Amino acid sequence: MAKILKYVLGLDGANRFESFYSVGAPAQGFQRYSAVDNRDNHITDEEFDVEVFRKRWHRDPRPAEKGCMLSHYRMWKDFLASDADWALFAEDDVLISPDLQPVVERIIEKYPHAQMVNLGDIYASEAGKLNPQVDYPRLSLFAPFVYGKYRIGNVYSSKPLYGAALYLLSRSGAERLVERYSGTVPGNVADDYSLYREWGVDVYLVQPGLCGWEGSSLIQTSGVRHLESLNSTQHGTGFLDRLRIALAPKKRIANAKNILEATVDDVKQRLGR
Repeated sequence: MAKILKYVLGLDGANRFESFYSVGAPAQGFQRYSAVDNRDNHITDEEFDVEVFRKRWHRDPRPAEKGCMLSHYRMWKDFLASDADWALFAEDDVLISPDLQPVVERIIEKYPHAQMVNLGDIYASEAGKLNPQVDYPRLSLFAPFVYGKYRIGNVYSSKPLYGAALYLLSRSGAERLVERYSGTVPGNVADDYSLYREWGVDVYLVQPGLCGWEGSSLIQTSGVRHLESLNSTQHGTGFLDRLRIALAPKKRIANAKNILEATVDDVKQRLGR
């Protein structure tokens, strides 16, 4: 049986670990890992390559992005120093779904070649549900079910995949990622999946996501919290406003287009075109 390490990343003293473990059994086995606290922006150019970041993103990295990238990089190295075959990485503001363990076990059983699997939908406020109010990458209609309602596949879309709050990484995937930094230091964001694909890492996505959000995590230097950002598209309290938000016709049409485009690209890949 494959050995799986489980990490939960968080800032010491941020008091979010308690919320992470509040879900009970689904969070058991996750070991705390202290995140790099760069709120004072003390990380130097010898630790993080700002020039590489600027060339890719055309802006300066935020202090939190530096700390987040170095935190994930150090967890990958910690994983490689162990004898584990796979590792699960979570950030401390997520609420793990009870379905996580069986989904991961099925992925390892049926898709052992997968090297990196994004398991956390950053656009949905609730585990196990897609968000119809947001236009974002969707899987092909041919993406297989891996467990119950959960499907796995590649993201074929002009819309980039984001989010490093919950993902699965194989030993070969971690080796490839760490190898790319040999003789240098990171200079990208932790969830730069398009770059990881360029590096030869086999990246997959599971939808719907397998975590919810406890709400206190800050995702922007402006102070916008994750749940606040998710709910920002919902305005008004009247009946028509609530109906409009629930139906989200324009977003549903956009997501139908995303699914169709992903399906077409998937077919092309299967046909070798």
